[in-house]
Amino acid sequence: MKKKQIIVSQHDYDILKTLCYHAAGSAKLKEELERAVIRKTKVPDDVVQVNSTLQFRDERSGAVREVQLVLPAASNIQLGKLSILSPIGTALLGYSTGDIIDWEVPAGKTQLHILRVVNEG
Repeated sequence: MKKKQIIVSQHDYDILKTLCYHAAGSAKLKEELERAVIRKTKVPDDVVQVNSTLQFRDERSGAVREVQLVLPAASNIQLGKLSILSPIGTALLGYSTGDIIDWEVPAGKTQLHILRVVNEG
């Protein structure tokens, strides 16, 4: 199955590219960044970016979660702050409301359905 093109802001791209060189476990993020469309102008409001708050459903389990996608130093899953380097965090980057993503997580293959995205500013 061909993956949908993802959108990443130039600002996020620069930060995440640097992170890929310094963080263990960043191979999947690096792959995603290599296929991303990099936007120097404003990214649409419904696209998941670093610091976006979003709601998604795991189609395998039916569980709905609301998280904020953050850099690893700010991650705290108990507070709903999901690291961009986590398998699900990497999967969500660059997709938009309504998208369904096929992704491999530690428990196996799943589908993530993005229900809502909120970007501040």
